[in-house]
Amino acid sequence: MPACAAPVPPTHPSVSRTLGSLNADGYTPDPVGAGKSRLLPMDTSVYESPYSDPEELKDKKLFLKRDHLMIDEVELGAGNFGCVKKGVYKMRKKQIDVAIKVLKSNNEKTVKDEMMKEAQIMHQLDNPYIVRMIGVCEAESLMLVMEMASGGPLNRFLASKKDEITTSNIVELMHQVSMGMKYLEEKNFVHRDLAARNVLLVNQHYAKISDFGLSKALGADDSYYKARTAGKWPLKWYAPECILFHKFSSKSDVWSYGVTMWEAFSFGQKPYKKMKGPEVISFIEQGKRMDCPQECPAEMYSLMQQCWTYRWEERPGFVAVENIIRSYYYSIAAKPENGPDTGDKAKAALP
Repeated sequence: MPACAAPVPPTHPSVSRTLGSLNADGYTPDPVGAGKSRLLPMDTSVYESPYSDPEELKDKKLFLKRDHLMIDEVELGAGNFGCVKKGVYKMRKKQIDVAIKVLKSNNEKTVKDEMMKEAQIMHQLDNPYIVRMIGVCEAESLMLVMEMASGGPLNRFLASKKDEITTSNIVELMHQVSMGMKYLEEKNFVHRDLAARNVLLVNQHYAKISDFGLSKALGADDSYYKARTAGKWPLKWYAPECILFHKFSSKSDVWSYGVTMWEAFSFGQKPYKKMKGPEVISFIEQGKRMDCPQECPAEMYSLMQQCWTYRWEERPGFVAVENIIRSYYYSIAAKPENGPDTGDKAKAALP
């Protein structure tokens, strides 16, 4: 199918596998014969909103009842705020696997306020390529209940599977991230912390954007958000206007997307190597940019460079970015699995 062909919604996920059809979200599976048993995003329980059933939608509230939440003692991760635990949330008709961000009970009020702001922002979002917020539970401690993405962060996954992941697979995941970011752009949300560590995998072929702790909803007439003071910011992912003028917009998220692409195509390496924040700013001001990762296709490095356009007014938005990466993904997905663009690596599926 040519790269510019319009997406055709399949009648059923199995039709996608059989015919190589494209669905309305612009997602295309690998061609027939390229691993028929793999899970497509639309085959998973977290592709569709938990509240797609009108009966379940009646119960959609920000605050959840504690007796509807079962928490496993297994920790999925930890941070300064507390830890993330695995759990199950009981809905009206079904039970869903969830990740529960548990705040340390001794955390100060500002941390709790920040967590509530994150919850309120995420609760407004509903997209297959964004980790959905189920709600907040105030019980033994403050808990944020989110969809489960058991594959973990993209950077760690790629670093551990370097010899098994194809270029095509990375393009596929980064295309999904661009679709999630295009949705945020349409909704007038600025993420402000897009990085490979904040892209979580449901499985090897399905990525979701997470961590909305720094996100801001823009007013109807605003094209950017201006921070009063600099915080503990991930400077290596930030556009020049963020660092110099504290201005954040969808265009600054595009810059961060370029850095996230670089991380993905370098299999989870850290950007700018051992440079410190001020050195990175100087590096960018001199017109320099990170080199093309070793196995990255020229077309994808060209897109990174477009994302790193110094002047934000001249930088592409996510509508253009998503279109470029989709066209490229369709072009390589149509080639034989072991063609020059996809690499000759074995595929290892996540459980």
